[in-house]
Amino acid sequence: MGSGIFSVGASAMFAAQAKLDTISHNISNANTPGYSRQDVVLVTEGGLYTGAGFFGRGVKVSSVSRTTNEFLVKESNVNTASAAQDQTRLEKLKQLETVLPTGEAGLGYAAGLVLNSFVDVANQPQDMSARQVTLARAQDWVSRMNTAGRQINSLQSGVVSDMKTTVQQINSLTAQVAEVNQSIAKFTGSGHSPNDLLDKRDNLIKQLSQKVSITTVPADDGTLSVFMGGGQMLVLSNRAETLSVTRDPLDASQGRVALLINGTERIIDGEQITGGALNGLLQFQDQDITSTRDQLNRFSANFADAVNAQQALGVDADGNLQTSFDSAGAPVSNPLFINTADATNLKLSLTAPKGLAAASPLVAVPSSKNKGTATIDNIAMARALPTTNALDAATSKPATGSPLTVVFEVDAADATKLTYRFTDSTGAPYKDTVPPRSWSASTPINDQDPASTPTGALFNLTISGVPKAGDTIQIARTTYPTSNNGNALSMLNLRDKTMVSIDGVSQATVTDAYSQMIGSLGVIVQGGATAADISKALQTSSEQTLSSISGVNLDEEAARLIQFQQSYQAAAKVLQIAQSLFTTLLQTAGG
Repeated sequence: MGSGIFSVGASAMFAAQAKLDTISHNISNANTPGYSRQDVVLVTEGGLYTGAGFFGRGVKVSSVSRTTNEFLVKESNVNTASAAQDQTRLEKLKQLETVLPTGEAGLGYAAGLVLNSFVDVANQPQDMSARQVTLARAQDWVSRMNTAGRQINSLQSGVVSDMKTTVQQINSLTAQVAEVNQSIAKFTGSGHSPNDLLDKRDNLIKQLSQKVSITTVPADDGTLSVFMGGGQMLVLSNRAETLSVTRDPLDASQGRVALLINGTERIIDGEQITGGALNGLLQFQDQDITSTRDQLNRFSANFADAVNAQQALGVDADGNLQTSFDSAGAPVSNPLFINTADATNLKLSLTAPKGLAAASPLVAVPSSKNKGTATIDNIAMARALPTTNALDAATSKPATGSPLTVVFEVDAADATKLTYRFTDSTGAPYKDTVPPRSWSASTPINDQDPASTPTGALFNLTISGVPKAGDTIQIARTTYPTSNNGNALSMLNLRDKTMVSIDGVSQATVTDAYSQMIGSLGVIVQGGATAADISKALQTSSEQTLSSISGVNLDEEAARLIQFQQSYQAAAKVLQIAQSLFTTLLQTAGG
């Protein structure tokens, strides 16, 4: 009897002590990241059979369990990967947004200033100070474009640097997972789980999920194999693969994730990298930076090309045509901007104010004998003069540079309308195949004739007012010195020209195109912020759900602490009574 009560009391004390130790362990790790609440599993000691029946022999500790939920753990890791991906991309998008400033600091505003400066040049073509202002504003636009290009390149370099850091962290975490796997495998067959090691591994897996989306596959020996979301193996038992970041063979500025095999880097297909900060960086690099750089390059190239094309059609302050032709007949122009596919190398090639082509090589003068109210708005060149002497090389007549005359006549089919035709200096029809054309106030006068002039019109003459039949306008080469401002006016008209393509298809004015670029990026940033908010909310929700099951509740643990303190005291009382009974038994036997 005494031996039985001693044994039962001792087992009760040991069980209560085990409970108190585990509760203390839980309380100590209440704020430890990744810790799962533990509990002592108690089972009844097998009863002792006697003739009077089975007598209980107390309690024993079966094991120490770890409270967790595999499904919730995986869900939390998936949401962690998504949140890290979206947040990483959002942070980079906010940096990219600063590359395209708004308002007066914007690139579209600076381009508009370049064109607006031609107002003063058109008003005073011979004023070198007005021309200098134009060049200064052109240089400012170039500088802003180059700055934006360098900022994008800096962002790209930063992405590659962040990719390297992230990959180093992945390698460190996978190595630790492999090491913990080896430690866990040592306890296989013991019948007991190394709870703290399992918590450590789960915490490492969670940290790894922040870097890249992963899947895990448990093995019979207790180890956990780890794969990227797309299937690339990272950890197998106690062996971890090594990742690296290498340069994209097609674009050295971009980084690619590679697997290191026997010292050789094998680039991993981007589709295998899903979720996590690493995927957020790749998405930003491959989509956001690339798209913005392409748009910026198109913006730069389209604007520079339009200005250069107009510059090529004019004449500088010394009377020099800005386009000449080599022996093969190919045009050789003197551009305002040196344009390249990279915005960072954009340069202003024209530095002397005299070199600005403010004048048109042709001048239009109404006859003093005209009866109508027609006045000249502008004569804009549609293409460069083919030679230094000819008005149009497409004519079969000798290239004498003789002036042309626009003659207005009554329309033979409708006396209420006018037609116009061209004559040369002899009065003979210019381009005999061209019949008189109908004139309307909304259509420029030009020498376009698809049949005999496949290269297109040489000039477009716009007038105000209404001519009368018999009125003439003479078109001749500009003489120097001159106050001709025709090309400056054409430069100014570029403000309303749809010249810049943002999506590679549709076109817009330079200011509208930049506004669209900013708006497009703004939508992407807002979308990134929304995605980050949603994924963060999902992550928080899944973590709270998991924590409600595996986390430590201090109030609950405090109550259990009191509970098993009382159990321990009761077990001690059992031993005290057993000791008293044993003493009484000895006294009785000795008496």
